[in-house]
Amino acid sequence: MRDSFEDAVKELTRRYPQYSAEAYDFVRAGLEHASAHYCKGEKGAHLTADQLYAGACSYALSEYGPLAAKVLQFWGIYTNKDFGDVVYKLIEVGAFGKQKGDTQEEFETLPPLDVMLDAPYNGELDNTDDFCVEDEDC
Repeated sequence: MRDSFEDAVKELTRRYPQYSAEAYDFVRAGLEHASAHYCKGEKGAHLTADQLYAGACSYALSEYGPLAAKVLQFWGIYTNKDFGDVVYKLIEVGAFGKQKGDTQEEFETLPPLDVMLDAPYNGELDNTDDFCVEDEDC
C-alpha cells in the first residue's frame, strides 16, 4: 500500500491518464457515502459492487445535481464499466480492498451510468435518498 491515498492517486494518474485525480477522489467519496448508508458505521463492513455503485451515484447527484453525468465525464467516467475500472485500479494499488468472489465484471452488469444519473430528473426515481440498484436493503 502507498504512503497515502494521494500518493496512490498520483501513481494511478501517471499510469492511467484516461482518469483524472478527481475521478479517484470521487470514487473514494462515493464509497464513504455508500458505507454510511449501507454499513451504518460498522467497521470492516464490505459493500457489494451494486451498493458501492448506487451509493456513488447518489453522492454524485447530491453534490452535482443534474450536472452529475457531465462532471463525471469531465473526469473520465462515462459508463458503469469506467466506474468499475476506477474501483479496481484503486484495489490494484492497495487503496481499496476486495473480498474473494468480487470481480470487476460485476460493474458491467449494473444499470448504465447515464440512466442512474438521469433517473431523478426523468421521474424514474421518487426518492434519491433511498439509493438501491437492486431491491436489497431498500
